[in-house]
Formats: sequence, C-alpha cells, structure tokens
Amino acid sequence: MGDLPRALRLLYDARRRYEELGVVPPEVLRDLAVVQLAAGLTEDAATTADELVAVLDGARDSALRRSDGFIAAAIVHLAAGNAGRAADLARRAARSSRRQGHDDAERHARIVVLRAQAEAGAVTKRHARAAAELAAELTDRFASERLDALVLAGRLALATKLPDLAEEALRTAAAGRRGRGSALRRATGWYAQALLAESAGDRRAMLRACGRGLDVLDTHALSLGATELRARATMHGSDLAALATRRVAVDGSARQLLRWTERWRGTLHSLPWPEARHDAELAAELGRLRAVGSLIGSHADEAERRRIEERIRRHVHGRDAAAPAGPAVRTPTTGRRRLDVRELLDTLGDRTLVSIVGLRGGRFHAVVARGGRLKHVVAGDAGAALNEVEYAKFALRGAALAADAVAGVLLAAAEPGLARLQETMLGPAVRELGDGPVVLVPPSTMQSVPWGALPALRDRDVTVAPSATAWLRARTSTPPADRRVALIAGADLASSGAEVGVLAGVYTDATVLTGDDATADAALAALDGSWLAHVGAHGRYRGDNPMFSSLELADGPLTVFDIERLQSPPYRLLLTACESGVGSPTGADELLGLTTSLSALGTAGLLATVVPVSDAASVDLSLVVHERLRAGDDLGAALLAARRAAAGARDRATAWSFLALGGA
Repeated sequence: MGDLPRALRLLYDARRRYEELGVVPPEVLRDLAVVQLAAGLTEDAATTADELVAVLDGARDSALRRSDGFIAAAIVHLAAGNAGRAADLARRAARSSRRQGHDDAERHARIVVLRAQAEAGAVTKRHARAAAELAAELTDRFASERLDALVLAGRLALATKLPDLAEEALRTAAAGRRGRGSALRRATGWYAQALLAESAGDRRAMLRACGRGLDVLDTHALSLGATELRARATMHGSDLAALATRRVAVDGSARQLLRWTERWRGTLHSLPWPEARHDAELAAELGRLRAVGSLIGSHADEAERRRIEERIRRHVHGRDAAAPAGPAVRTPTTGRRRLDVRELLDTLGDRTLVSIVGLRGGRFHAVVARGGRLKHVVAGDAGAALNEVEYAKFALRGAALAADAVAGVLLAAAEPGLARLQETMLGPAVRELGDGPVVLVPPSTMQSVPWGALPALRDRDVTVAPSATAWLRARTSTPPADRRVALIAGADLASSGAEVGVLAGVYTDATVLTGDDATADAALAALDGSWLAHVGAHGRYRGDNPMFSSLELADGPLTVFDIERLQSPPYRLLLTACESGVGSPTGADELLGLTTSLSALGTAGLLATVVPVSDAASVDLSLVVHERLRAGDDLGAALLAARRAAAGARDRATAWSFLALGGA
C-alpha cells in the first residue's frame, strides 16, 4: 500500500516480540530488510540482511525459504554498493532453487545476478537478452522484480545497440507508471518512459517523464513522518535526476540546468516539515538518552545508550506524517516549493549565486547568476575533489589547534591544495563572481568545504546554501517582531563559554543560560522563536548516525531530534561548536545534520564550523561577528569582517573554518 512508516512500525514491533521469545524467524528479517531498503535505510537494511544470512546459514530451513532470504539479502547489498556480495548470494539462491525445482525463485535470483554483473561493468548483448527472457518468464508473484528486470534489459539493450529489444522492454516497463502501484514502482515506470523517450530522440518527452517520476517521489516523501526517511528516500530519484541533468548539462540553457538541479536538490527544504512537536514518547526517550549520556563510563552504559538510540530511531521511522504547521516557516500547501528564477535574480541584487552540480563520472558544472543573467560554465573533474577537501580540512584542523608558528607552516603547506580545490570546484566561475557578495550552492558531498579558505573567496562576503530555493526562502523570510536574544554556554568548555559572558553585557535583555542552568529543555525554550541565538558548546558530529549529532549541554546532548521539536526555530543562530556545520550526504543530494535541520525548519542564517577549532580563537571571532551583526551586517558580511580581523595564523585558520549558511 506504500505506507512505509506503518510497515516499519509493525515489523519493528514484530521483531521485538520475537526477540522476547528468544527467536526471530527469517521471514521477519527478510521483510524488514526489504522495507528498510524501500525507505532508503540502506545501511540498516544491509545489517539486517547480514543477520538474515547468518540465521539461514545456521538453520535447516526449506530450500525456498533460504532462496527467498538470500535473494532479499542480495538485493539489499546491491543497493548498498556491494555488487560482489550481491552476486554471490544470488548465485547461492539460484543453485538452491534449481535443485528443488523452484523455477520462479531461480529466475528471480538470476535477474539479481545480472543486475550485480551490470553494476560491475558486464554490459553485453547476451546479458540484455537474458534479462528480457527472465522478465517474460516471471509470474505475477514477482511483479516488482519483473519491472526491475525489464528496465535492466532496456538499459543493457540501449548500451549494446539492440534498439528493438530496448523499445519492447522499456515500453512494457513504462506501463507501470500509471495505476495504483506503489510510488516506487510508478517512479520506476516513469524512468522507463524517460529512457524510451531518450532513445527515440524526444528530449522534451524525456524531461517530462523525469519530472513526473520525481513528482511521484515527492508524494512518497510526504507520506514519511521522519526527516531521515525523507532525505534517504530521495535515493530512489537518483537515476531520474541524473538522466535529466546530464542531458540539460550537454544541450540545455543555463536556466534549464539551474531549474533541473533545483528540481531534485534540497528536498528537505522544499517540502513541508514533518510534525514532531507533540511527540511525548520521543521527548521521554531523549530525556533518557541524556541521563545515560551523563553516566557513560562503562560498557554497560554505552550499550544502554545504543539501545535507547535504536528505540528512538525505530519510533521516529514508524511515525506517520502529519499536516504541516506553523505559518512562519511552512507553506500552506502540501506541494514542493518551486524555484522562481526571475524572483531569484531580482532578490540577488548585487550578489552572485553559483550553483554547482557534479555529474556522475564527469565534471563539475556551475550556473552563475549575476546581474539578471545566468551563465553555464564547466569546472574540474568531480572525482578529484573529495581528497582535496579532506586534506584542506586536515590542514585547517591542525592549524586551528596549533601554536601560531606551527599554524603558519600548516597553512602555507595547504595553499597549493586549496588552489587546486578552487579550480576543481569553480574553474572559470571565479572570473564571473563580480565585486559583490557570493552565494554558493554546492552538492551535498561538498557542503563542508572550507569555502572561506579558497584564495578567490577569502576576501569576499560568502554564504553557503543547500539550494537556490532554500536561499531565496531564507533571504525573503520575515524576522520575528520580538527581537529576543538567547545566549547559551555549554558544558566543559576550556574557555568556560567566555564569549557568552561578554555578550551578556552587550545584549542586556538576553536570556542567558550558563552552568547547570544550560539544560536541554531550558535551551530549547530559549531558542524557540528567538531573533538571535548564540550557543557556545562542544559539538559532536555523528557520521554513523547524523540525527544524533549534538551540542553538549549541562544535562547531556541536545540532538537533531531535539531541535526538530521546536515550534519556531531561531531566526539567526551562531554555533561555535566544533564541526557543527558538518552533515552526512545521503539520498540523491541531501544532507543530514544539525544545521540542515535548522535551516529546513526555517532558520534563515547560521554560523557553524566544518572542523574542530580552538575555543579561545572562536571567542575572538564571535565577538567580531556580533559587533558587525549589531551594526546591520548579515552573517556573510560579519564573517568576512572576522576573517579580516584575524591577526595570527591560528586565528586565520579558525576564521577560514567557519561557514555562513543561509541568507540572513
């Protein structure tokens, strides 16, 4: 029925009850892995699939039961990028099914083998014909698998110059785009229709099919009540987005490329936000998590923390989507916010916006919007950027925490790499930036680039946004009439939250929380609806589970799940927490993390850092930023003033490590 939250909720409950009885049947693990995969929880699904394989290897189950289990595990590992493991499991299933005469199961397993081989580069006419034959032989029990097999046959046939076979397979698959099937099946049908149109040379029909498929997936995302699921579910639109974007990057206008990039980028910011404010069970579990966090010191405590985190995830994943609320930050409709290019160009004024997209196996393409015009430029090899980013962050982290003399050496050594990174990411776009402020819209994998360290951007007012649509919304949002300020100092800071004490003397009417008063509940109350908030706290980025990335307060961690409970997020928020600006790329082009949730909720401007930095240096930077904000600057201009004021190498490295996010 396409109700993934309820399916997850029921399966989690079934598994818990079976665990209490001491045995979990393989069917429960198999179905849970399949539903987790449909929800975009690829890593969770792979873990469940491995548990399933272990159970089947250690039990004397029927051959059909084992085959179905191995096939499900193979499909999950294929989606997780483990083509070799997927092929091995699928072959085991095929052998077992063949011995027992289970023809349908064997055909299904062979299709998964073909998919794994195609993923590994085996693209031949023989593989295309085999996929088409197997699809034709599958019974209705495997309707979804037949659809996947037809699309596979069509893709392989197109690649190996078998036009008749490609047309037949894709036309049959495209019939699934209409009707009452699940959103994921209908999206696959629209992808088949797009491939069919592309092979026929009908560019307009191909783009229309890609757009319709993405519309279906927007509806699917709206049915999910968890931010994580919405972000991860965009993975199902990756092929549609890549097909359309690659085409318009080759023969489309700059306006088309910008529109198509925006069509699938920043889904969390473009859809109404799921309701979480009145979730009493979630609030209670988060309180337990903080209580355990303050006691961590043994393996038992750590195990309990993990159990609570897993309960929280299961609860949130099973939450039904609710109607959006809060007119200040949410649209009254249930549709996606669409980019109005003319409004964007008018709102930019003297600013230059650079929207960057990296094509699979290709180069970075940038659309530069300035002076009422759009220009498309091609930059460097997309595959070469990640290593440069990691080295730049390594150098900045070392310099920000070192003595000045050492910091200077580290920054000097990093200069060639920073220049290469600039050339790779921006290329000719550097010459199009003009003299005004710059807004950067990078891919999610490049969001945590220390943009302020790049040679061409160090002396510029630079802000970063997840999408042009998100920047436009932030820039045009209305500040709260009540100019309430919240100042919060977290726990165990070497600087003792020194800037908070100084700032309290500047903002004399501010809500100030320090020491034992800076609890999670008090902080949330102070942040809710504030005009300006500053949190000086240690941050913890959780790459293994970004929704548990947190700020360390007096009574424990304030997580992303806590932030989502705000009725109205702060209009502007300054975070001097280490790595508070880092998120985990996921889905088609989404980012999960602390700042992502805040900006998607409606925070118009954020200051955050992409590496651990010195508490003392952050104090100096904070004071300069606040001085400029009080003088009327936005965050980008205020951060530029802080970079210019940085005297020593360590202070410079710290200033380069901060990002201004949003539009305020």
